[in-house]
Amino acid sequence: MSAKTATDRGAEEKTLASVDACISASEDTSVQDGDSGIAIALSVVRADGNPDAPENVTYAILTFEPNDPGDPHNWSKGKKLRIVLTGILMCINSSMGSILTTNIFPQLQHTFGVPGGPQAVLPASLYLVGFMFGPLIFAPLSEGYGRKPVLVSGFALFGVATLGAVLARNWAVFLFFRFLCGTFGSPPLSVVGGVIADVFCNEVTRGRVIMAWSAATFAGPLLAPVLTGFVSPALGWRWTFWIALIMVSVSFIPVIALPETFATKILRTRAAKLNKKFKGRNFTAAGDVRKGSLWASLKTTLSRPLRLLFSEMLLALACVYMAFTYAVFYMMVQIFGTIFQGVYKFSLGIAGVAFSIMAIGTVSGCLFSLWYDNIGPRLGAKHPDKRAEYLRLPLACVGGPIFVISLVWLGWTATASVHWFVPLSALIPYGFAYQVIFVAMINYITDAYDIYAASALAACGTTRSIAGALIPLCVDKMLSSLGIAWSCTLLALISAVLGFVPFAFIMYGDKIRAASRFSATLKPQTDSPDGGSLARARSLTTV
Repeated sequence: MSAKTATDRGAEEKTLASVDACISASEDTSVQDGDSGIAIALSVVRADGNPDAPENVTYAILTFEPNDPGDPHNWSKGKKLRIVLTGILMCINSSMGSILTTNIFPQLQHTFGVPGGPQAVLPASLYLVGFMFGPLIFAPLSEGYGRKPVLVSGFALFGVATLGAVLARNWAVFLFFRFLCGTFGSPPLSVVGGVIADVFCNEVTRGRVIMAWSAATFAGPLLAPVLTGFVSPALGWRWTFWIALIMVSVSFIPVIALPETFATKILRTRAAKLNKKFKGRNFTAAGDVRKGSLWASLKTTLSRPLRLLFSEMLLALACVYMAFTYAVFYMMVQIFGTIFQGVYKFSLGIAGVAFSIMAIGTVSGCLFSLWYDNIGPRLGAKHPDKRAEYLRLPLACVGGPIFVISLVWLGWTATASVHWFVPLSALIPYGFAYQVIFVAMINYITDAYDIYAASALAACGTTRSIAGALIPLCVDKMLSSLGIAWSCTLLALISAVLGFVPFAFIMYGDKIRAASRFSATLKPQTDSPDGGSLARARSLTTV
C-alpha cells in the first residue's frame, strides 16, 4: 500500500513539475494525470481582456489531445448512435405536439365553449409562439452551460406542461399550457443540432445525421393526424394528450442518460477536478479564459442568436426561406383538411392516414440526400472557393422547383371531378422537396457556424416559428377569398421567388462568408494543430 502511495505521489509530483514548467516558460505542453491516466493538453495565457480577473494571473488552459477519449469527436460509434437516436426521439415528441390539436378543435370547442374562426388555430399557433421564444433562451444557454442540463430540464418541463394541458378546465389555461409546451419543447429542435455538431466532425457523416434528425422533425407532424384522427373520436381529445404524455415519459428514460457533449463544459469539469487536486495552478477550460461575470456571460450567450440573425446576411436569407417553407407546411395541414374532408368527404382518421403519404416523399428525399453525399465532395473539390456551397446547396436547388410544382399540382387537381388520388399524390413530391430543402439549408448553416450552430439554428427556429404561428392565421380567409387552386398558386409563387436563395448562395456565398465576423473567428480552427479544440472553445467567449 505504501509502495502504491509513493508511486502515486511520484506521478503527482511529475505532473506538477510539468505544469509549473509550462507556466514558467509560457509554452504549450501535454502532461498526464496520474489518477485518470488521461493526457492533458495545456496552453498558457495571461488574463488579459477579462476585467473580472486579478491582474497578472496566468491560466493553464485545458484542451483536448488529438485522441483524447473525453473529446466527443473521439467517442465510439455506438455511443454517438445512442445520442443521435435519443435526440431524434425527443424531436418526434416535440414536433408531434405542434400538430396535435389541428383536427380536434370541434371537440375542444365543445369542451371549452369557444367560438370558431381564428380561435381554431390558437392552440397550434401558441405552441409555435413557444417555439419562437424557447430557442432564444435554451440554445445560447446550452453554449454557455452545456447541452445536457438544457435538454434534460427542458424535456422534463415539456412533460409537465403536457400534463397541464390534459388537466386544463378552461380555454385560457389550456392555451397557456400549450404555449409552455412549445417553449419547453423547443430545445430538441434547436439544441440537438448543436449536439450533432459537437459529436461529428466529419462533414459527410454530420450531414447524414442531420438528415435523419430533420426527417424526425417531419415524422412527428405526420404521426399526429393519425393519432388524433382515430383516438379522439373514440376516446375523446384528452386521451390524445394522455398518449402523447406516455410517449414523453418513456422517452425521458434515455434523455436522462445523455452524456454532456459540449467541449467547454467537459473541459470545465475536468479543470475543476484538477484545481481541487493541484492547488494554485489556475486550470481552466479554453472557453472560460476570457469569461467575465455571470451577467456578462449571460448577455453574450442569450443575445447571440439575435445578433447572428440581424448581422449575418447569409443566415437571415436562409431563415426567411426556411420560415416560409415551414409556414406553408402548417398551412398545408389546414388546406389538406379542406380538400379531403370537405371536397372528398374523408373521415378524420382516414384523412390523417392519407396525410401521412407525405412520408414517402420524406424517405425519398433522405435517399436522394444519401446519393448526393457521393457527388457533393467531388463538386466541392472542383470549386474549392465555394466548397461549402457545392457540398450542401444543390439539394435545395433541386427541391425548390419541385416544391413549387407540388403546390400547383395539389391546388389545381383538388376538385370533385378529379379522383382523390391525383391531388393526394402531390404530397409525395412535396414531402421530397420539403425534406431536401431543410437538409441542405440546415447542413449549410451548421457547417458555416460550427460552434455557434446551436445559436444559428435557434435563430432559424425562431423565425420559422414566427412564420408558422402567424401566417396560418390567414388560411381560412385566403381559402374563402381565393379558393383552393389560387391559394395554392399564391403560395407557389412566393416559394418560387424564395427558391432563388440557394442559387444566390452558390454564386455569392463565399463572398458573404468572407465578410462575416463570426466566420472569421472560426477560420483559425482549420489551421490549429490540436484539431481546433482550443480555438473552438475559446472563441465562444469572444462573440
